[in-house]
Amino acid sequence: MSSRTYVGTKAFALRGSLLDGTTVQKLAESTSLEELVNRLRSTSYSDSLSSVSPPYNARRFELALRERLAVVHHSVTQGAGRYRILQLYYLKNIAWDLKLALKARALGRTYEETVEYLDMKAEELVGRRDLIAKVLTAKDVNEAVTMLSGTEFFSDVEKALASYNSKGEIRFFDVYIDHAVLSAISKEFSLNPKLYAAKSANVHGVGEMVALDVDSYNVLSVLRAKLWGLTDAEVQELIITPARRVQLPTLTSMAGADSVAEGVKLVESAYRFQLQGAQGDEDLIDLVEDGFAKQMKETATLSFVWQGLSPGTILGLIKLLEFEVSNLSAIAIGVEAGMDPKKILSKLRM
Repeated sequence: MSSRTYVGTKAFALRGSLLDGTTVQKLAESTSLEELVNRLRSTSYSDSLSSVSPPYNARRFELALRERLAVVHHSVTQGAGRYRILQLYYLKNIAWDLKLALKARALGRTYEETVEYLDMKAEELVGRRDLIAKVLTAKDVNEAVTMLSGTEFFSDVEKALASYNSKGEIRFFDVYIDHAVLSAISKEFSLNPKLYAAKSANVHGVGEMVALDVDSYNVLSVLRAKLWGLTDAEVQELIITPARRVQLPTLTSMAGADSVAEGVKLVESAYRFQLQGAQGDEDLIDLVEDGFAKQMKETATLSFVWQGLSPGTILGLIKLLEFEVSNLSAIAIGVEAGMDPKKILSKLRM
């Protein structure tokens, strides 16, 4: 069986396990985390939640969900063969833990305070658990960064540390680690465009999702850089090239715009966002992020309609699983806090 047939067939099989809207709504109506867990025991998350025991909390619930995401993603990359981009997307699972670990060291948190927020199943599956362990046990953030020497993250994490020391903004670690992962993904796609070409006029396939990921990262990074007071040279370092729909001249103009709102307007030739009700720059940036997420979910869903048995369908599946885990985690947080179900549902990316 070819790689294309294998990954495509597996994607369609796994898609059937995704939760529908009615199920998600019922989950949001749970009156306790125990009820939420019990309702999920009849779904594909049953095995993942078997390791979670009372007393339940949203943090442990999320870790169990992320473990299943890593297991599913790893299983499909095993038969992906020449589709290396699926393996590069797997780095996002490791990046999630690495961000938490580095930020914890930067804030001076101990190993014991941090490890309970990590699962490290993603690292275990690919033999990289020691990577996070070394970061967690480093004496400080400087040593933690040094521990990453020789990895695909090192160059960007060094820049993150320098920017953090200069500006004091902890989110630099998130931005630069995402830069490392998405740069590798973008490069792989650029080197092998025919391999990942979609069947239907290059839409709703790997290329469409890579473009959305790169554009989302570039636009949001430039907008946040304005809030963080970065220099033009520092902003240029953040941008992933080759850029996609939002080209470098547009990103450069955004960086030089008088305000975040003016910067957003420059993107409207490539993307349209629903920005009504934004109160302040941070809120506006969050709405742009939500807009990109909505388009990604639509694209991932349509990959099953247009692409048949292809790497686009498996990447679409991974994206949909990421949304599902994010939504279920948000439901757990809401239920734990005693939020009204309607308010919980309004926060989900459906």
